[in-house]
Amino acid sequence: MPLSTDLEILNRALRDLSGSFLQYVGEIWPWTSVGSSGDQLKSVVDSCVARQRQSVAQISSYLASRQPRVEYGSFSAEFTDLHYVSLQYLVKQLIVRQSALVEFLNRSATLLPSGDDSQQVLATAYRNEQETLTALKQVAA
Repeated sequence: MPLSTDLEILNRALRDLSGSFLQYVGEIWPWTSVGSSGDQLKSVVDSCVARQRQSVAQISSYLASRQPRVEYGSFSAEFTDLHYVSLQYLVKQLIVRQSALVEFLNRSATLLPSGDDSQQVLATAYRNEQETLTALKQVAA
């Protein structure tokens, strides 16, 4: 597979991760956390945001060393429809969107050459995002 295609796959992953609903939630926080369960939900979400930022940083660093410009994703305007919902509902929406992101990363990793650095970078991001999904599911239960 040509290098440009590998970079295109990683660029798409970077745009999806950096413009994800989870990153939006990390930047904009109009949700209120009530009581200890709310504090716990917010704490889990904050750690998930941080983990995803690590994935974004790793992919962007890899891309920056191989191309002149790195493009990040933008947040969807539909995210604003979820302002001022309960934190429990928000977590359910995060799970739905995170599940789709994990599936996308898994499919994308299969398109990259086995053993290649680009596949290893994406595999690390996939593991991070799978851990994030697991953490969100646990706190929602």
